[in-house]
Amino acid sequence: MRFKILILDDEELVCKSLKRLIQDSEKEVFIATRVDQAEALLQQHRIDLLLLDYKLDGIDGLHVLENFLEQFPDLAVIMITAYGNVETAVKAMKLGAYDFIQKKEQPAFIRFTIERALDNLRLRKEVEELQAAFQQERQLPQIISACPTMKRMLEMAREFAQTDTTILITGETGTGKNLIAQYIHYNSPRFDKSFVSLNCGAIPAPLMESELFGYEKGAFTGADQKGKMGLLERADGGTLFLDEISELSLDLQTKLLHVLETREFYRVGAVHSTRVDVRFIAATNSDLRQLVEEKKFRLDLYYRLNVATLNIPPLRERKEDILPLTKYFIEHFNRKFHKQVSGISEAAEHFLLTAPWKGNVRELRNYIERAMLLKKGNRIDVEDFWGTGMYPAETSSEVESALTLHLPLTPGKNLFHEAQKKLVEKALELAEGNISRAARLLGIPRTTLNYYLQRFRIPRPSRME
Repeated sequence: MRFKILILDDEELVCKSLKRLIQDSEKEVFIATRVDQAEALLQQHRIDLLLLDYKLDGIDGLHVLENFLEQFPDLAVIMITAYGNVETAVKAMKLGAYDFIQKKEQPAFIRFTIERALDNLRLRKEVEELQAAFQQERQLPQIISACPTMKRMLEMAREFAQTDTTILITGETGTGKNLIAQYIHYNSPRFDKSFVSLNCGAIPAPLMESELFGYEKGAFTGADQKGKMGLLERADGGTLFLDEISELSLDLQTKLLHVLETREFYRVGAVHSTRVDVRFIAATNSDLRQLVEEKKFRLDLYYRLNVATLNIPPLRERKEDILPLTKYFIEHFNRKFHKQVSGISEAAEHFLLTAPWKGNVRELRNYIERAMLLKKGNRIDVEDFWGTGMYPAETSSEVESALTLHLPLTPGKNLFHEAQKKLVEKALELAEGNISRAARLLGIPRTTLNYYLQRFRIPRPSRME
């Protein structure tokens, strides 16, 4: 494994001496004597380790450290100075430096400190590669986002993933709460263990306890002779994702609270408890605080779950993600349906960007899937959404915007009638001559459209449905 190291010191002689000291076949070493030079190198190359001078021609190295780590959070930094003391070292470590050494140290000690930092980086890279291999092997769906709010949420998710803290994910239906839960699991130290998902609203209440905790043989009439392992035990060492946590009965909420606090539970019919090592992630599209006030959700369980919270914004609030997601779904369904769709029209883009998306990402995926299923050509047009019957009732504003008209202000002409004629002609063009689709685009009955065709003497399309 080859590492890239950057030395930043205002004395070029020091930079060259350090480079000679540490460079070998496994290390590519860059040097910089100014902060702007170092920043340019950091942006140009993926630097693994920075050796940073504490005093840079009057600039405080701690400020440089803080600034660089904000821009490059994965960067490992070792502070090197001739003016070191314990207080300075503590400040540097608090700001995120990996270590702190003095220039007067013996070369062997400097090399040892750098090798120790690289060993740490090597281990982290190996874990990242293994995590990536696990995700690829399981063919997990990707998280596509260009929205700053969503990116910040994903950064928080990665930070939470490094701990065993219970996480509560909130968001509307279809925003991808299950996907975020998987993202946390596969970026956590538990990535190679089980990820078990349970939709608390999909299983009848009488069966939920045995599904979650399992049961001993003979615990109740019809119980399997060997008993059953519950989902809690299946998730031992890994992660248990409880989707729609608000649907749990109050009785099971009490038992779940006990598990969260003790990591112990009783199988149905058992006299001895079972201990598990499980990371819990819960999700809901309900307002748990409101349910607490309505006495439908336990206050103590709410506080126990609400340790680290991630709120996924609805798709209508992150429009930057709509077109990237659309392109991702097109590529996905090209492979699935053996299609060759290469893009979408401007009118279709406009429709997607202005639709309300009450079902969020799930609804967008369904739109693209239905359009792709019936598509014969290589480009999705706005009428492909109407043709599938997947157009929402509240699309009048989107249709008006999609049918852009250019009307010359000619004296003596009836501008209102000219607009009506142009609108009908444009709708027929978008619908490729299909009168039923054109009528739906305009939001009028087909019989009314036929009336306008006759009134304005617009030739009936040769293509008839």
